[in-house]
Amino acid sequence: MAFLAAVTLSSCAATGPAVDLPEIPQRDTVSGDYLKALHAYRSSDLGAAARNFGAVLAADPGNPGLTQRTFLARISDGRTADALDMASDLVAQQNGYAFGRLVLALAALKEGDYAAARGQLEALEESRLTQILRPLLLAWVEAGSGNWGATEKHLDAIRKQGGFALLADLHAGYIASLKGDFEALDKSFRSALSALDRPPARLRIGAALHYAKAGHGSAAREILAGGDLTDQNRDALDAALAAAEAGRPAKGLVSSATDGVAEAMFDIASALQRDRGSEIALIYAQLALYMRPDFPLARLLVGEILDDRDRHADALAIYRGIGRDSIYHMMAGLRTAAALDAEDDRAGALSVLRDLARTYPDNGTVLVRLADTLRSDEAWEEAIAAYDAAFEKLGAAANDDWTLFYTRGIALERAKRWERAEADFLKALELSPEQPYVMNYLGYSWVEQGVNLKEAQSLIERAVRQRPNDGYIVDSLGWVLYRTGQHREAVTHLERAVQLRPGDAVINDHLGDAYWRVGRRLEATYQWRRSLEMNPEPDLASEIERKLREGLVTDDAPAAPGNG
Repeated sequence: MAFLAAVTLSSCAATGPAVDLPEIPQRDTVSGDYLKALHAYRSSDLGAAARNFGAVLAADPGNPGLTQRTFLARISDGRTADALDMASDLVAQQNGYAFGRLVLALAALKEGDYAAARGQLEALEESRLTQILRPLLLAWVEAGSGNWGATEKHLDAIRKQGGFALLADLHAGYIASLKGDFEALDKSFRSALSALDRPPARLRIGAALHYAKAGHGSAAREILAGGDLTDQNRDALDAALAAAEAGRPAKGLVSSATDGVAEAMFDIASALQRDRGSEIALIYAQLALYMRPDFPLARLLVGEILDDRDRHADALAIYRGIGRDSIYHMMAGLRTAAALDAEDDRAGALSVLRDLARTYPDNGTVLVRLADTLRSDEAWEEAIAAYDAAFEKLGAAANDDWTLFYTRGIALERAKRWERAEADFLKALELSPEQPYVMNYLGYSWVEQGVNLKEAQSLIERAVRQRPNDGYIVDSLGWVLYRTGQHREAVTHLERAVQLRPGDAVINDHLGDAYWRVGRRLEATYQWRRSLEMNPEPDLASEIERKLREGLVTDDAPAAPGNG
């Protein structure tokens, strides 16, 4: 959302950095454990970091640097309750340590001690981030206390910062719902929704639920109809709307000051995550979960951050906390499949995606993800069937999406169903005429079949102009030159392709063929041997072994398996 753009990682320095703290002199008896803890933290093994820092702190109690590291590691690992007993010490030791004050304020809010929370927030040191965070949290402190006039004063302070009106309007709508003021709710949410050309699903869902709670179900459904909800569990959303209209607890409603603060922490975390890899984004996302453990969007954000750090197993544990009755169950399932795939568990990823396809049989997005994963698994026929089903479910949207024609075309080509594949590639080019990957794949396929070579060369040359450092596309240009008898020109491009993709068996084989044709036969056999060492596909391996025995004995090189 627009208000997030102004919040950057650099603005958080005054709040307390989570990394690159000064090195702490250690006694010899604990230095090994300390180094292990530091390595675990820098490797994003947050559970190990929290345990190891805690063990070192037990051997050196009162060390302020160790206390801070242990405190931050515990929060990053989602153990905020375990960090609470350290917050007061840190505030006392480090002259009002901001993260310590923030955690103390959140703990007080959870207990309904609004006076204590107010005191901690008002004592926060000034920074770019606290200029937004402090009035936002104070607005919720006053809402929890029933001081409605004071809430508006704090929200106005956010609006005056410039660029944050949407944030203020969003939370003003939540607070108006808590107060039971429909006129203020309607004004705030309509202002927030109109601020963006395409309001995100989260904003539309949040507004709709609160309209339904206020007895305006038709307006709620009108808001939801105004944009794409293909990644959401519509059954769960409909159930939540019905519950809200009936005055029952509903998933997604902001029903207390604690819920509102969780939303605020999530907004800050989302802003910080725009800098992918932000350490502090994880802390704020975990604090959102501390305030509201059943907050699925915060879980998704924590999982995203962990996935970015290649901590896929930890992300999977987070995603498992989003159940089938959640509005965001489908999204969690798609993230789960991606994390399993990243962990080299392709079978697990496909199992999750097939389950999602059964659960949401009319959802084209799930079918596309299933088809893509089947294609990556080289299950060509199953992938084609899934793509065909996705086209049927997506309707007009699919017919305007070049990527779907392109990816289905790849599966069709690899399944040796060329007539349909060629039609899909040509349709993809019609929709995106200068798309380099489509031009490359279609042109390369023509080269492999020995047809349309002039057109193929033209397509690939255009692709190379757009992607001059893509080894596969540069290889395609070399290969079309080779297949049209321009062997010396081919060598130049194939040598560069090997430099760009030195570990690709097909590209090394192509260069070997070109070397042979220009009389550089020792270099040719060297390239073929290199290619064999790269575990090529069986057909290519057999062909290379034949060439090593016999050389190239025909007038032209045999077609090697395509590399796309």
